[in-house]
Parts: sequence; C-alpha cells; structure tokens
Amino acid sequence: MGLWILTNLKLSTNYSYYMIIRQAKRSDIQQMAEVQVSSWNTTYRGLFPDDIIDSRTVESRSKNMSTHWKGFEGDEGTRIVLVAETEEKEIVGFSAGGDIFVKGLPYDGECYAIYIIKEYQGKGIGALLMKGLAEFLLTLDYRSMIVWVMEENPACRFYEKIGGVAKERKIDKYGEEEFNLVGYVWENVETVLKI
Repeated sequence: MGLWILTNLKLSTNYSYYMIIRQAKRSDIQQMAEVQVSSWNTTYRGLFPDDIIDSRTVESRSKNMSTHWKGFEGDEGTRIVLVAETEEKEIVGFSAGGDIFVKGLPYDGECYAIYIIKEYQGKGIGALLMKGLAEFLLTLDYRSMIVWVMEENPACRFYEKIGGVAKERKIDKYGEEEFNLVGYVWENVETVLKI
C-alpha cells in the first residue's frame, strides 16, 4: 500500500516539526518493540501485575512481531501496520489493524494495537495513526471498526474523543489474571477521517 501522511505537529509552544505516518517495514520491528515495551511500562504499570509487565521485553516483542504480525510493507492481505516517524527517523508510535479477529461481532475491521511513547502522547499522533488505519479499512470496503481497550486504561478518553462508542465488553486473561475490556466501536469508519 505504501501509505504516507506528512504533517506538521506542534510539540510545544515554540517547537514543531514534521511527523511521518507510513506503512511499517520489517526493519522497523526493533524500534516498534521498544515503543511497545515503553508504552506498557508507562501505561499499564499498576494496572497489570508487575510480572506481566516485566515479561514484555524488547526481545520477546520483536520475536512476536517478526513471527506473527502481518501488514508490513510488501505483505499481502487484509492487515496493516503503520508507524509514526519523526524527521530524525525515530519511531515514536505505531498501530496495527485490519480484518476483525473475533468473528461473530457485527463489525468489519479492528484496530489491534496502538502504542505511542509517553512523551509524544496528546500531540495528535494517535489520531493520525487511526486515520491511516481507517483509510486502509475503507480500501477493503470495511465500514465499521472496533478496538478493545482495558477498562482502566487512560486511553479510553482518547477513543471517546475521536468518536468511539463503548458498545462491547469482554473479559480477557493474561496469565492467571482476568481483566475487563471495553470495545470502542465506530459504526462508520469514515467518521475517523474527520477528526
């Protein structure tokens, strides 16, 4: 697909620069794993037991992404992985999505993951990643989307702000622990493009 979005983001009162949203390459996996581990440490510490957080190492996440993830540049199919990259080529966030994992729900697409380094959160990068995902889903003629979020995750406010409606609930297990998840839904993916 080769999706590229170039935008000027204001990161402080006197500094702004360009952020690139593009389809990830397999060579990005190491940086993506670093983003995911950093995000888990800053977002989920205190929500998940420490042993679950600590088990998510850059090495384990890199291996998982290399082995199981689809949607990188050059991959065929109904999934995409996008990265947010600074002018200096530092990956500060990523998202992944495509066809819905859990069949039987009345939605076409799903955002599987979205992670942004804490210092870059609240700057509009998440909205850009979601817009890129929405554009991809529309190319597949997918009209609706869901994202599953831990109920206590502070990012719930982000999904509500960009039009997600808490419509679904489920319990998920990590190790022996059970956690409540909320499914934020966009009945019309095109609304994400207007944020």
